[in-house]
Amino acid sequence: PPELPYALLPVCAAALAFSAVLAALDGSILVTAEQLPVRRAWRGLLPRSLAPHLVHGLAGLLMAVLWNSSYGPLAALFVLLPMYISCWVYAQYHREHAAHRATIRALVQAVDIKDTYTRGHSERVGRASVLIAHELGLDRERVEVLRFAGILHDVGKLGVPTRVLRKDGPLTPEERRVIELHPEYGHEIVRGIGFLGEARAAILHHHERLDGSGYPYGLSGRGIPECARIVAVADAFDAMTSTRSYRRGRPVPVAVEELKRCAGTQFDPQMVRALARGLERYGWFGAVTADDAQLPPPREEDGGRGAASVKAPLSPGPADRPEGP
Repeated sequence: PPELPYALLPVCAAALAFSAVLAALDGSILVTAEQLPVRRAWRGLLPRSLAPHLVHGLAGLLMAVLWNSSYGPLAALFVLLPMYISCWVYAQYHREHAAHRATIRALVQAVDIKDTYTRGHSERVGRASVLIAHELGLDRERVEVLRFAGILHDVGKLGVPTRVLRKDGPLTPEERRVIELHPEYGHEIVRGIGFLGEARAAILHHHERLDGSGYPYGLSGRGIPECARIVAVADAFDAMTSTRSYRRGRPVPVAVEELKRCAGTQFDPQMVRALARGLERYGWFGAVTADDAQLPPPREEDGGRGAASVKAPLSPGPADRPEGP
């Protein structure tokens, strides 16, 4: 129709103006409510907002022009077909995400039933991993993958005998070797779950140490995947700040100082700094206070596995099994 070219420019301008206002409002909410830096808050908001509004605006324009043209109302109704297909694809996308969340939830619940320590721990590690990822400026997709990695980092405990996971006394060398297999068990469990992406590498390598003394493969430095280095810091942080039956959790500042002390040997200093910045910006839910955190001395029956002493190197894993994975 001859009217269409003349109407295109005003419609595009209206869609751009609407999207710009919407992006500005969304960015302002992120800056004020979540205290994100301005550049990071507005990054990518306009393109994500402009695309759907531009498509819908053009579809509406085409319907209006066709309705008043010689083709009649029936031709205008055909414009609804691609919009219906678009809505169907969008609904399928959300159903797929819901299925992903259900898969994650089922795996976490299975681990929680088997090992009562992980109840709540997995979610907190996921939240701390997201905190670090945001401070590193990772994109939204990678942040979501890091959340999955943190939540599922202990899923390999499903392959460890329950008697070992719930044992009160010190671990024997054989039991230690068994529990050190849990990252490999976890990787085997999630290997076929494609949407997890690099989270699978984090599950396998979150007990590696920067100096190469970790497990299961003794990787060191940048040979350890970035996602695993993030989850390692998040895991250790929650292990220290969570209260256990044999000791009280440490206050956040003490836990952060311990992470900094072990940075460069056990933990990636970049990830430790990112966590510290995120905690300063957002705080941490469930943190203990200094008054509540007068740490008792390690019990003899714990075999020194706890992290009650700030002076002892932090090494969550078989040596610290009650407080860390």
